[in-house]
Amino acid sequence: MKRSLIIILIAAVVFIVIAYVAGGNELVLRGLNVSLNTARKSVLMLIASFIVIGQLQVLLTKEVIDSWLNKFSGIKGVVVSALSGGLFPGGPYIYYPFVVSFKEKEVPFYILISFIFGKHIYDFSRIPMEISLVDPQITLIRYLITLPIPILVGMLVKYYNDKNMNQYPFLKVGEKDAANNNNS
Repeated sequence: MKRSLIIILIAAVVFIVIAYVAGGNELVLRGLNVSLNTARKSVLMLIASFIVIGQLQVLLTKEVIDSWLNKFSGIKGVVVSALSGGLFPGGPYIYYPFVVSFKEKEVPFYILISFIFGKHIYDFSRIPMEISLVDPQITLIRYLITLPIPILVGMLVKYYNDKNMNQYPFLKVGEKDAANNNNS
């Protein structure tokens, strides 16, 4: 079993025990009922998400990514990666498995970081909701203020990674770390 599954199972057991101590069987059953309802609402989205992930992983082969990285290296690669992250659809259950494939395809660490920061900071799919719930001007100001962050972080990581690669080999995505363990 993967470590993350073991950790989440331990957390689930701990919370069930806490619910039992706090409110008995009734509170535990109410929590499990909420969980089941959430799972019912999310199952179709999860299935569709995993289909998208599978297709993206098949379409974006190592060769395709290598050719893009040769075309878009340095600042261009960081900008393209950050914008791609912002345009990537869905929540973490869609893009984190996709990001894991970056490691298998040996995508540079700074591209990975730019993508993740772009997804979290830009997430262009939020624009309509932000405009309707907050205000168009505030939304515009927020996007203008946060626009350089994924790019700056990506360039900082690239600079740091290029400068210290021999000192910190674990910063290179897709390779084994100094302890010779594969961090997957």
